Amino acid sequence: METFQNLILTIIFAILCGTLAWVVRTNKQMILTYAEDLIQKAESTVQGSGLGAEKKAMVVAQLEAIGVSVNSWLSTQIDAIVTALNTKGAWLASEAQTNATTLITSATTTTEGDTVADSK
Repeated sequence: METFQNLILTIIFAILCGTLAWVVRTNKQMILTYAEDLIQKAESTVQGSGLGAEKKAMVVAQLEAIGVSVNSWLSTQIDAIVTALNTKGAWLASEAQTNATTLITSATTTTEGDTVADSK
């Protein structure tokens, strides 16, 4: 009987550990997603090159304002996100600006008095 109780307790403990691991992983992923959003917003707010430290300070301040402690792991992850965005050229601000410029240009371009939209 004691072996059966130990087995049940072990299974319950394993389930609790698995649940805790899942909650921690999900929480970390939500924090990283939110951090990426803040990084994108900081990039669009603070224009100019060489201002990475100021942008990171903004992101860290906003994370800490919502109660997220920025430790060395999160700081490293923020740097990794910035590096990945730089490598991929995936900054939302630059993409949105490029797309908006393209749309504005195509909407205002006229061909013999007709707009591009009218000629289609």
